[in-house]
Amino acid sequence: MNDLNRAQLRARYRITGRIVMDTALHIGGRGATTVTDSPIIRDGEGRPFIPGSSLKGAFRAAVERIVPNIPGLHTCGLSDADGACANQLRERTKDRQLEEVEMLALLDKVLCDTCRTFGTTHLASVALFHDAPISKIWRELPEVPTQIRDGVGIDRDSERAREGIKFDFEVVPPQTSFDFTLLLENPSDRDLELVAMGLQEFIGGMIPLGGIRSRGLGRCHLEEVMAQKVDLSDPETLKTYLLERRWIEEPVDEFIKTHLSTLLREEE
Repeated sequence: MNDLNRAQLRARYRITGRIVMDTALHIGGRGATTVTDSPIIRDGEGRPFIPGSSLKGAFRAAVERIVPNIPGLHTCGLSDADGACANQLRERTKDRQLEEVEMLALLDKVLCDTCRTFGTTHLASVALFHDAPISKIWRELPEVPTQIRDGVGIDRDSERAREGIKFDFEVVPPQTSFDFTLLLENPSDRDLELVAMGLQEFIGGMIPLGGIRSRGLGRCHLEEVMAQKVDLSDPETLKTYLLERRWIEEPVDEFIKTHLSTLLREEE
């Protein structure tokens, strides 16, 4: 069976943890308010959160920077180059109506390793990043504390402040934490290897989040990480999962080490 065919759910992994901000975080929401020129994004109850799309983009970018260093792996980096996956697919499907089997065969031939895992125009991602709500200890406060910081526009040629272009922006302060959840559906061995690579970077504080990072914002790390899995192709495991919602836990250090060791051994 082509591992790109995801119509049947055969296996699921769940990675959870806590994102702790080491420096302030700014992820812009709606337009300027009476309080600040650039407020942070908030959920329906007015609390800060980190969108799953922001997490996925940062996580994927971190993996794409490492992949070219590993022989046998390839990433198009979602570039606009002619050889990028999206452009190849657009060219090969122009004025054509492909059956599902034909499309899966084309995807299998064209897609780079990171597009297989994190998705592209014609293929959903194996990795599903949930929105990260602010952690319970912060949710229980009457109001989540935020800060307003001053900024200034910079002339890129002179590298000096531009007159009349001052602004301010809202941030979530350092030490604020958010609940992290990542689901993997029908992951291949290669998918698990790339996710393990990203987790190693995230735990090590190498995946910054949000905007205005040139000023040091967005540095964070992932802690209290847990990995769980369930094999739905096994009748007994499926029964236990559906009746009792039971997952098999795997120490995250073991998960990362196992899959990265396999990846690096394969490419020697």
